[in-house]
Amino acid sequence: MIGLQQSLEIVLLEVEQLNIHASPYYQIRYQVAGSNATQEMRINPEAFYPNPHPGDRVAVNLLMGNIMGASKLG
Repeated sequence: MIGLQQSLEIVLLEVEQLNIHASPYYQIRYQVAGSNATQEMRINPEAFYPNPHPGDRVAVNLLMGNIMGASKLG
């Protein structure tokens, strides 16, 4: 069973800026480090670091499968 909180390393594959009901979001496609499966998620920019780009390696903190914080790795 996966816990409610997780920390993962992901690699961004695509990043798109969206506005939903006048609120900004990032739509990201990514892979968890060490996996070939791709996943997608919408993220509030307040929970992410500024100006993300494809190819970035990112440490993410998840709570119940949602990114609550992220920081770019080296």
